[in-house]
Amino acid sequence: MTCVALLGACSRDGREMKEPLANQQESIAVTTTAGAVMTPVGGFALTPVWAEGAQIDVRFTCAAGVSPSLTFENVASDIVTLALSIVDETANNSVQWIVANIDPLETVVAEGSVPAGAIEATNSLGTVGYGAPCPPAGETHTYRLTGYGLSQQLELENGVDSATLIQAIELAALDTQSSSFLVTSN
Repeated sequence: MTCVALLGACSRDGREMKEPLANQQESIAVTTTAGAVMTPVGGFALTPVWAEGAQIDVRFTCAAGVSPSLTFENVASDIVTLALSIVDETANNSVQWIVANIDPLETVVAEGSVPAGAIEATNSLGTVGYGAPCPPAGETHTYRLTGYGLSQQLELENGVDSATLIQAIELAALDTQSSSFLVTSN
C-alpha cells in the first residue's frame, strides 16, 4: 500500500511538459490504483543441489533419470503458487521439465518426485514429467532451470503441452529466478 502512495506522490515533480509537435499524436498513459499487484521483492530464489554453471550429478541425467531436489526460498506472501522449468538452451530451448501449481508452503521439491497437486507438461520427449537431460554422445549442453512465483493457480490439466503451460506461467509470474547447469554425455 505504501508503494502505491509513493507512486502517486512521485507523479508530480514540478516540471512542465512541452507542447507536442504537430506530428506527435500518440500518448502513453500509466495508471496506478490502490490494490494494484506489486512485484514481490526480497531475493526470491529456486536453489538446486548443484553450483551455478556446473556439471550436474549423473543421476539427474538420462543415466538414471531421477529429477533433482530443488528448494524455493524467500517466497513472498502474495505468491499464490510456484512453478519451475528446465530447458536445454543448446537444443533450441527444448523442454525437459515444467511443473506448476506447487503449493508455496511446500518449498522443497524432493528428489525423484512431484509435489501433490502440481501439474506437469508434456516434455520434448513426448512424455509427461521429467525428461532427464541427455545430450548426444560427446556433446556438452547448457540447461536453464527457472523458478517462478505466480499470482494465481493455473487452471490447466496435467499433461498439457509445454508451450501452453509455459505461456500461462509467464503471464502469471510475479517473480522469476534462474540458473544454468551443464550436462556432458560420454
